[in-house]
Amino acid sequence: MLRIDKQTGLLTIENEKMGFTLELGEHLALHEVKHHAIPAREALSAAQRELFVMEVEGGHSLPASGWQVGQVDMVSDLTEEMISVELRTELAQNQLCAKVIFLHHMEERSIRFLLQFAAEWDEWGPREVYMRMPFLAELQLADGEDNHYFFPSNPQSKRDGSSIMQMHVEFTMPLGIFHPNQQHGFSLAFPNLNENWFIWVQNRNMDMKPWTKLEELQQHRFLLRPDQVLADVMEIKFTAIDQGWTEFFSTWRQEARQPINFEEYKRPELQWYRDTFLQHFTYLYSKEIYNFETNEMEVDRFLAEGEEFGGYDSVLLWHQYPRLGVDRRNQWQFFEDFPGGMAGLKELVAQFHSRGVNVFLPFKPWDIGFDESPKQSTFSIVEVVRETDIDGVFLDTMDSVPDGFREAINEVKPSFVFCSEVRPKKRNQIKLITGSWNQFKNRESMPEVDAFRYVMTEHFSPIISRWHVGVRKDLLIKRAVFNGTGILIWQDVFGSWLPYNAAQKAQIKKWKQLWTVHKANYQGSKPLPLYPTLQAGLHCNMFPSDDGASVIYTLYNDTDEAIAGELVVHSYPDLQEISELWQEQPVQLDKETGRVSGEVKPKELVVIRVGKSTPV
Repeated sequence: MLRIDKQTGLLTIENEKMGFTLELGEHLALHEVKHHAIPAREALSAAQRELFVMEVEGGHSLPASGWQVGQVDMVSDLTEEMISVELRTELAQNQLCAKVIFLHHMEERSIRFLLQFAAEWDEWGPREVYMRMPFLAELQLADGEDNHYFFPSNPQSKRDGSSIMQMHVEFTMPLGIFHPNQQHGFSLAFPNLNENWFIWVQNRNMDMKPWTKLEELQQHRFLLRPDQVLADVMEIKFTAIDQGWTEFFSTWRQEARQPINFEEYKRPELQWYRDTFLQHFTYLYSKEIYNFETNEMEVDRFLAEGEEFGGYDSVLLWHQYPRLGVDRRNQWQFFEDFPGGMAGLKELVAQFHSRGVNVFLPFKPWDIGFDESPKQSTFSIVEVVRETDIDGVFLDTMDSVPDGFREAINEVKPSFVFCSEVRPKKRNQIKLITGSWNQFKNRESMPEVDAFRYVMTEHFSPIISRWHVGVRKDLLIKRAVFNGTGILIWQDVFGSWLPYNAAQKAQIKKWKQLWTVHKANYQGSKPLPLYPTLQAGLHCNMFPSDDGASVIYTLYNDTDEAIAGELVVHSYPDLQEISELWQEQPVQLDKETGRVSGEVKPKELVVIRVGKSTPV
């Protein structure tokens, strides 16, 4: 809705949930930022009224409220409404022009704030210009109380101040500015205007992406390079939120997924990959599988020992590195070094297949001969697939595959899958590479969640940190349980023997059994990381099943003391049968208030299921 009060000069653009009111006269200022569930505040301060401040080289500060209003346009159609206000000012012999635009998109119920800027410089040439947005830095949603924030690169913090959530370059989280009740507020998204090439010479949207703390918002200052062409310098999409973090994250996930093509993930031939839980990194020169005396790969013994972990679903057969480079042979020629050559490898794959285990081989883009291109080398995998019947390729150090590779593979084996060591970054690669490692190296790995896992819920994401030993392996297991994902077992790290102990193997086996029984929860399309809890230091991830039959709350106590009492508020009133699956300890559900009570020991997990019936 657009409306103007001719007596007061107040100009409003709003929908049923939010809006902006401007003071429009000789100058322009912000009068009010509205949220339908937040009581209107008293008059804004001078800083809160300023839509922007331009700081020009030489110590000149030019607040928006001092610029002269020029042309004003108010236009609308059946889908959008727009207010556009042109502003002009002079600085010595320099002419500066800005345009402030508020655009209401009716279907998505958002209001976009756009700012354009241009300058005609005198004979001395361009000046350095910095821009600030005081109305954003000083925005307050309650009198006398501080806002609550979710920052794009640190939506929730660990005890040391670092982000619990590990972000992804393609999925830029919005800035959340919330009332102290943490329920009502705004999601501020800054569109990534082009994924393939940089056009940010003027536009500063992505400068907000790295923000991790309030000081960065309050002290922001963006360098501009204005010329005589009026160009976008900022675009922010405001959306009103009523249900706190739950709505904030779910709305963002829906928008983040919108540009992704999911056809590969839907193909029936590739569904086996999604059901993979436990993968083994099988170093072929390790005693785990290789008998040095008989020169044989002992598959039966290897898989029997794997039952201590719950049984391997797939293996990654690794044979070239670190031997590559000792002579002139490349990665393809090393296949002949395998016992029995390519025929022996084919027989090994057949043995795994007869036991229901899928097989991956690695590709190393850094081992490319002078007489071949990276694309030619990659396409050599097609012939290996034809000769050995392997099920997938592990793209070592890679996050992408060449154009046409999927089509070439489909001619040989349509059920073949790609798994990259590094998360695929660009959209066209995310749609092709349906699995990648959730690999981490930091020591304090709990509590942590990976944004990619909760956005790309169909993507295979095994947890791995190759150099973890002892208690660090315990944390690796907890990280997998906390995030509802599979694990990659890697014990022989190119000759360094870093095994799991008996207790850890038993935990992984138990986790695989639990994941398999409750696969509908862990493969659900709407998992919620960092679900709100009722006690400090307690973190929760929520996994509802898509059929509505059950929900799992996985809680982690990141303190040094036991946490007892009320833990979380249960979100599904029609589900009331409660049990704890990991520690097998008592938990209670108050069916009137939805509050779940129990105990979580320090640095430990509980897995609470609430369903229509008690699981068998």
